[in-house]
Amino acid sequence: MRTKHKLEYSLLRSVIFFINLLPVQIILLLCSSVGYLAWVIFPFRIKVAYHNLSTVFPELNHKAKLKLLKKVYLQFTRTFGLIFILHRKKLTKLVENAQISGLEEVQEALKGGKGVILTTIHASWFEAYFAWFNMSGLPTSLIYQQQSNPLSDRFFVRQRGRYGTSLEHLSSYDGMKAYQKALSDNRLLIVSLDQSYRSRGTSIKFFNRFLACAKGAGILHLRTGAPVFTSVYYMDGGKLHIDFKRVDLPEYNAINEENIQDVSSRSIVLYESFIRKYPDQWFSLFHRLWTKKGYLPVKRSIKQIFF
Repeated sequence: MRTKHKLEYSLLRSVIFFINLLPVQIILLLCSSVGYLAWVIFPFRIKVAYHNLSTVFPELNHKAKLKLLKKVYLQFTRTFGLIFILHRKKLTKLVENAQISGLEEVQEALKGGKGVILTTIHASWFEAYFAWFNMSGLPTSLIYQQQSNPLSDRFFVRQRGRYGTSLEHLSSYDGMKAYQKALSDNRLLIVSLDQSYRSRGTSIKFFNRFLACAKGAGILHLRTGAPVFTSVYYMDGGKLHIDFKRVDLPEYNAINEENIQDVSSRSIVLYESFIRKYPDQWFSLFHRLWTKKGYLPVKRSIKQIFF
């Protein structure tokens, strides 16, 4: 184990210990303050976020985009605070009382015995989303990106185990055999779509621009016949919402690039209306989705920064 990993992990646990000495409202206030300072002093990846926001909202003028970006930064830092305090009674109750739609359709799909490919996108309340699956008792497998620090990685996996044992973690390095096994065991398999896989993705349109989307959902559906669903999770009106919806797919007669693209495209396009409605809760605004370079500087006046 590297000394660097041990030091990083010690710092992480120290921060978590300190945060949990404070009331929930104070924690959220502090996180919002950090987000505000980041927006004013050091707006990390602002060029990427502005570019992505321009793709989602081409009709907005510069002033409107900056106003929306400010909300994004505040929400982004709140997300990290929520990761560390989700076990608090107030927030656990929020997950337990989540408003769910489309669950009956998911349960009906599981009766087919082929499992369910549950696509999703990266949003702010991802830890609450994972916690809900553990609480629900639904047999679920999550394809996730392991952290470079193994101590931190194991910590967050253990954290999710606080809420139940229904959610298993499959590394993005485990491969298709492991994912197909999860489906053959009639489990939900959570697959994220809103990432760029330039060397191994399939090219589809997302907000009218080509994105190299992961092929996993398409390949798995074509190999196994497992139904494909979308899932979104978000806060609205003080309540946590999780919505499931089946993706309408035709019968395919071959496993080829064209059909993989079609499955991926039919799935990801359903997320566009959600992202336009809740852009401040879309975590991938800070990811280099459509291009890896060529981001232009973002000009901000003093008035636009503070008001």
